[in-house]
Amino acid sequence: MPELMRVSGSCFLEFRMKFDKTMLESDENSWEMTGLTPLMKIQPFIQAYVQAIASILEADVTIVDHELIRVAGTGDYLNEIGNAVSHANFFEKILKTGKGGIIRDVNDDSNCVGCEKRAYCKELANLAYPIFQNQTVVGIISIIAFREQQRKNVLENMGKLEELLKYMSMLLESKLYTDEAKSKLEEQLKAVHTAESAWSFVGDSPKMQEALRIGRKVAKSDSTVFLRGESGTGKEIMAKMIHDLSDRREKLMISINCAAIPENLVESELFGYEEGAFTGARKHGSVGKFELADKSTIFLDEIGDMPLPVQTKLLRVLQEKQVERIGGRKPIPVDIRVICATHKNIEKMVAEGTFREDLYYRLNIIPIELPPLRMRREDLPALITHYVGYYNQKLNKHLEGMEPEALDAMIAYDWPGNVRELKNIVEYLANIVEGTHVTLSDLPDHIALHGSRGDAPRSLDEMMSDYEKRILMRMVKPGASLEEKNHLADTLQVSRATLYRKLKKYDLI
Repeated sequence: MPELMRVSGSCFLEFRMKFDKTMLESDENSWEMTGLTPLMKIQPFIQAYVQAIASILEADVTIVDHELIRVAGTGDYLNEIGNAVSHANFFEKILKTGKGGIIRDVNDDSNCVGCEKRAYCKELANLAYPIFQNQTVVGIISIIAFREQQRKNVLENMGKLEELLKYMSMLLESKLYTDEAKSKLEEQLKAVHTAESAWSFVGDSPKMQEALRIGRKVAKSDSTVFLRGESGTGKEIMAKMIHDLSDRREKLMISINCAAIPENLVESELFGYEEGAFTGARKHGSVGKFELADKSTIFLDEIGDMPLPVQTKLLRVLQEKQVERIGGRKPIPVDIRVICATHKNIEKMVAEGTFREDLYYRLNIIPIELPPLRMRREDLPALITHYVGYYNQKLNKHLEGMEPEALDAMIAYDWPGNVRELKNIVEYLANIVEGTHVTLSDLPDHIALHGSRGDAPRSLDEMMSDYEKRILMRMVKPGASLEEKNHLADTLQVSRATLYRKLKKYDLI
């Protein structure tokens, strides 16, 4: 056996090169994923793995799962993948104890007693080590000698080979952990993923229709989309629409809010990290959002809040289509479509040096501007009707609409929080309105006081009258009796004549 027993240095480098080459040549779709053991789920990866090891050691290598089914193999075992293995006694002992073992001579080994193939077994020696997942044995990796010289080399270098198998087992454990974490996260995301209703847009205003037209037109492309607009205008909903209309819709869109993550964690969240990359790093490391978004779409919300050092790494990822984990040594290829969004003035940030100019040009390929709600007031009646229906169903309410005066106030209001604020207000109204229609008195003061005149200049008397009317509308019940009105006058500490005069002024009698 060659001097490649040393696990480090040129041996490992050669292993990585041969593994990468074999992996590229393997058929990733050769095994169906459903209902298989953990090792069988990554069978193409494992087959490339054992072929790379065998070519370096000049010995054959095989891997079996905990059901004693051959997952991968070289040499004579290449054609037995998927079959149950012989010498089950030996492998069953390793599965049970979680400790490695060796058959030095099939003719004189207790592990081979009772094996029906012992008399004509082609294996002369077998050095095996368990593969773990979550501290449970899920398989075995072993080096096999079919020739006497191979057997001699295995026995002479047993200590080094045991270290090699232990190291290779750890690498497989890491791969299993990474795939399991990715699978669990995708399942969690599926639970909150919704269909077309998740990105439905309401309204026919020209500005919004133009934004939707561009979004639908570029959905099939892989070009980067840059969504611009104030907070609450629907940038994330637009991103979902573009993804759901794309050829990547079968995989979940991965979203990350760059403003919601502490600055020192942005890089690890986006690109992931290897075990031991920094203090507090998880065992086995962590998958980054870019890896999770492979063959899908990644939505980078509030990208204007991304720290400058991370901007540099993001630019390299976009240019090279590869991501490198923190503490990692090997670039990981990713096939992603990027959609980003911001409410900030990026051009001003570029001029001030707080956003990279080259990254700006790399992202600003297909800009889409989403108009604020005050620029599409004609959509407000349809939006209000939409959300009234939504909360009627969600909260089991029976609102039928808004009185004209209340609707006028809603249309006159500027909605600095845009559609998000409108949705919250309708939810508030659905909870507090007792009748079937929303009246002006039901609206929050900051909306109701705009009245039907919107931002037109108003005198103090006019504003006080509006406020007085709202108070009386809330306190005087429709069809109130004379006794109830007299009691209200006492409560407000005004004369009955004054109360009746004001009720008449505001058409509340």
